[in-house]
Amino acid sequence: MTDSRPLRIGFLLAGLATLVVALAFFDEAPWAVDLWPWEDSPLSYTFIASILAAIALPIVWIAVTGELAAVLAGAVDLAITYGLVTVYLLTLEGDAGQPDLWPHIAVFGFGFVAMLGTIAWSRRIPWRSERPMPAPLRASFGVFAAVLTAAGLALMFGADIFPWEVRAESSFVFGAIYLGAAAYFALGFLRPRFGNAAGQLIGFLAYDLVLLGPFIDRFSVAGDGELLSLVVYTAFLLYSAALAVYYLWLERLWAD
Repeated sequence: MTDSRPLRIGFLLAGLATLVVALAFFDEAPWAVDLWPWEDSPLSYTFIASILAAIALPIVWIAVTGELAAVLAGAVDLAITYGLVTVYLLTLEGDAGQPDLWPHIAVFGFGFVAMLGTIAWSRRIPWRSERPMPAPLRASFGVFAAVLTAAGLALMFGADIFPWEVRAESSFVFGAIYLGAAAYFALGFLRPRFGNAAGQLIGFLAYDLVLLGPFIDRFSVAGDGELLSLVVYTAFLLYSAALAVYYLWLERLWAD
């Protein structure tokens, strides 16, 4: 059997590097904000931080546990996101008022090709653990996939569903991120092993923890048009966080 330690070390370093970038976006560090092609609102940068944290921690989990079969769902997620964003940026390149998008096109395009290669490599890796996914968790994953698909398509078509103002270009990219995440949860639903849920739960918990504080603070300044969206979004964050905490830690603790 091939020694997976070098690969796991690579995953660990990649996850930690992504986490550093997430923290920099959360802090609105100038070098991080400059990585985004357009100027946007502080909450948009916080949202980017939450997505990067949701990518970073599952990678770290895979590195620590050695559950390399879980790579497939994450690679499908990122391939969808990177592919959609690459095509979208190509349609914008050269438009009046747009920055030079070729560096971003190159990065996302390379990421897309890399994820296709990762999918081909990871699709036959066997699971280390045969622990099944609990039925309530699987049902929640099905709901998450449906909700993220609807929200992703709405954002890509410019619907105002976030509880803050988002520029049109960022809205499309955020929608592409949601569609990728929908596939991430759909694969968990279709391949119901717990190893295909733990990464998603850890990522969702990271996403929730980054956004909950800023969202709670926003209740004091949200206008009437934002309040309903803020309530629904915050309830979704609380539910997914509770689900993650229960199935990652409390379920087995109580079972013992």
